[in-house]
Amino acid sequence: MAVGERVPASLIASFLLLAGLAALGIAAWPRPVPAPQPRAPAWWICPSNAACGWGEPTGASLAAPVTVMRRVVRIADPRREEALAVDVTAMASAEVRWNGAVIGVNGRVGPDRAREVPGRFTASFPVPWERLRAGDNLVEVRFSAHHRWVPVGRPVHRLAVGPPQEPLRSVLRAYLPTLIALGLLAAALLLQLFAGTGRVAALLGGVVLAQAVAEASKLMLTYAYPWQVTRLFVVALLAGIGALLLAWLAGALVERRARLLLLSATALAVGGAWLLPAWDAKALWALRAGAGAAVAGAALGRGRMRVLLGGYGLALLWSSLVPGFLDSGYYLLAAAFLAAVAFPRRAVPVEAPMPAPAVPAYVTLPHGNVQHRIASGDLLRAQAEDDYCRVHLADGRDLLVTVNLGALVRMAAPHLIRVHRSHAVNGASVAALHRGGPIELIDGSSIPVGRTYRAALAAWRDQ
Repeated sequence: MAVGERVPASLIASFLLLAGLAALGIAAWPRPVPAPQPRAPAWWICPSNAACGWGEPTGASLAAPVTVMRRVVRIADPRREEALAVDVTAMASAEVRWNGAVIGVNGRVGPDRAREVPGRFTASFPVPWERLRAGDNLVEVRFSAHHRWVPVGRPVHRLAVGPPQEPLRSVLRAYLPTLIALGLLAAALLLQLFAGTGRVAALLGGVVLAQAVAEASKLMLTYAYPWQVTRLFVVALLAGIGALLLAWLAGALVERRARLLLLSATALAVGGAWLLPAWDAKALWALRAGAGAAVAGAALGRGRMRVLLGGYGLALLWSSLVPGFLDSGYYLLAAAFLAAVAFPRRAVPVEAPMPAPAVPAYVTLPHGNVQHRIASGDLLRAQAEDDYCRVHLADGRDLLVTVNLGALVRMAAPHLIRVHRSHAVNGASVAALHRGGPIELIDGSSIPVGRTYRAALAAWRDQ
């Protein structure tokens, strides 16, 4: 592949789909499939302001001032029993009792915000050997959660009695793909900044990187439970912003009306996602809204980015159906997409100037049934207007030509050189070239130069 030539769009789309498969495989790798376990006995849950009942801890809202959960653990012979611990992962302070005696506290449980001290999000309480007794043992866990500043549908993630666990090892195994994705995202963002892919793409890279940092912050096991609420809020918020930025990129492929419709529909979908009760669901459906916008923009739009965006959107939609997508799969896919966007694009081919004797002195420009015969030296520039073009002449006149800009450039070759998606100029009318900026014409006008056309303009300049 020649220097500066872009990787074929179909190859990039295939790469992204394969990257989605790899992302899901990597996400599943550190999570061995657990052996089937018998269903754990239910807990007797007693909110202080409501009736008690049997249930699962993960279904409790902890909306009462204090919620007490009790369960009986049967031990045949304490002398032969393995070491036991009570593991608590919850957005709440907790106090654990074994047979009536307090064996550990996480923060301080209180009936109101003033008397509660927030505990850590994850805590483990070893059961002292002397507290074990043969037969039934009563486990009691008291919760209070007055420092949650936003509603949480399922504040208790885990409440279990069993052999002591190593929380750091299990969390590292679960979030190893996220750490890998974090490094890849940082590299992709640096590549984008170096390649100058545009503000929207670079901003999208920064948002996804920030979301990955918020996701990986769970590795800090010492943080208090209110930060977990903040973490979930930040992840969902950045997912919504990322979806809107992806829709903005997709909107660049379609006409103005379709762009407004696409952005409005995506904003409504992201807003609807925020009405869902679970924070993971908010982030997941916001990302699906952005992926849908990418697929729609690719299907309806034009341009070399549509295959790349369409492949990325399809990969996101497909990967979002598999567990582990929010933890790592999304970030691995985003890193692949952002790196692909930063790849150098192929120079736009421009008709090489013909030898001087073969260059026609006049150019015929169609306007409906009328053919305007214009001297080549009178052409200054042409600007696209929907399906037509407006040609600016040296004497100040404007002609509306009933062909699109691409057809006009071919008709007026080699006089007109395309320098932008919407602009073409007569090479003889160029007064100044600015590196990385617009070009100036002899009439004083300034014309923007598209990034994909700079190589062709440089080739013309070096002739």
